[in-house]
Amino acid sequence: MDEEKKKTPNRVKELALKVAIATIKATLIYALYFVLSPYVTVLSTIAPGFTGTIEFFVAVTVILMILSDLIANTVFKCFLNAGRAIFMVAYLVFVLGDGVFVISLENFSLTIDLTTFYTIAALLGLLGLARSVMQAINFMSERAEGGIKP
Repeated sequence: MDEEKKKTPNRVKELALKVAIATIKATLIYALYFVLSPYVTVLSTIAPGFTGTIEFFVAVTVILMILSDLIANTVFKCFLNAGRAIFMVAYLVFVLGDGVFVISLENFSLTIDLTTFYTIAALLGLLGLARSVMQAINFMSERAEGGIKP
């Protein structure tokens, strides 16, 4: 009975700490975004809709980061990290398309080939996915060795 009373306040404190850390992280990421957003809006004249795409990316990343912090020390965190890695790769494919951009101004045409960057970023995203799968396997094996239910 005494052990149950001791565990309840610890869970509340632990949850409050998780919420506070997630809030601080989200605030810092949004502050960084708002500091850098004037530099991004300059690109919206060349690529319309770029600002909205960046805002969507930042919002989804912050939401996934907050959820990941709230469900720490569970196997669901590994699944959420895998989902975040898949989102990053899918977002990259959606935004960059084939990786070649052509910018035409009055008498000037500029072609930018980002396929090398595209390939490296996609492979890093897949590496993050593999890392999440390995973390899930490690988490479940540690739980099995300790005799704790997942």
